[in-house]
Amino acid sequence: MRKHSTRAVGRGGFTLVELLVVIGIIALLISILLPALHAAKLRAQSVACSSDVRQIYIAMALFAQDNKGHLPRPYGVGELSSVPQLVKVAAWLQKVAGASGHIDLDDEKGALWKQLRGREGRAKVLMCPGDDGEALAGHPVNINYPRNISYSLNYLIERDVANQPPRLGLVLARVRNPSARILIYEELAPNDSWCIMGLSSDDVPSGRHAQGMRNSYRLDPSKPEYYSKGRGNHCFFDGHVESLTPSELIPPKGKRSYHSPLIAGDPLTW
Repeated sequence: MRKHSTRAVGRGGFTLVELLVVIGIIALLISILLPALHAAKLRAQSVACSSDVRQIYIAMALFAQDNKGHLPRPYGVGELSSVPQLVKVAAWLQKVAGASGHIDLDDEKGALWKQLRGREGRAKVLMCPGDDGEALAGHPVNINYPRNISYSLNYLIERDVANQPPRLGLVLARVRNPSARILIYEELAPNDSWCIMGLSSDDVPSGRHAQGMRNSYRLDPSKPEYYSKGRGNHCFFDGHVESLTPSELIPPKGKRSYHSPLIAGDPLTW
């Protein structure tokens, strides 16, 4: 008699319970991985930002070498790139009136552009990768000219004389305690490069690179958590970069000042 072979009956697919288990495992893995991925993203942004700040410092140091040691000076709101005298002495300048925070990236429209070449390169270096386009505080905004910079300069670099044409900034070698005084700030929504950190509500240190802080607080300086857990990259006059909390830059009076004095006779910020 001929024997008949048996054939295994294959399953048609997953059951509903099995699918739900798989979906649940995937959701659990995502919930575990997302915070780690977010933290890694913030760390990468901070590292890139620190590199950008360092590049700006190198450009300023090269400028000083070519100009008898003088740094390019910061600009204030309303100082425009259409003024030839300013273009020669200011690191960068506002492009049009009524558009605070939007600098002119065109060639020969900023004293530092010889050292930072190309519009695309300048745009990349001058805008922190963690900058989410925070709104300016108390200054005119033009939607056609959005803020395109994340950094500002110590206001005491400027050494203009009243009723005289604008002139180059402080000689870098004259700065006292260069490793303890900040030259370049990572600022929250800078409206210009004339930074008077700690003396104006418009000049707030960045908290973009916060670790272990709720994301909603990263851009909200009205919250105490912003000052204690937020972080920004700041470059000192000797060229080193530090990641500092806002509370370290705006301490109670009598504590360490990162801002002043730069030379004898300068005011004490705190």
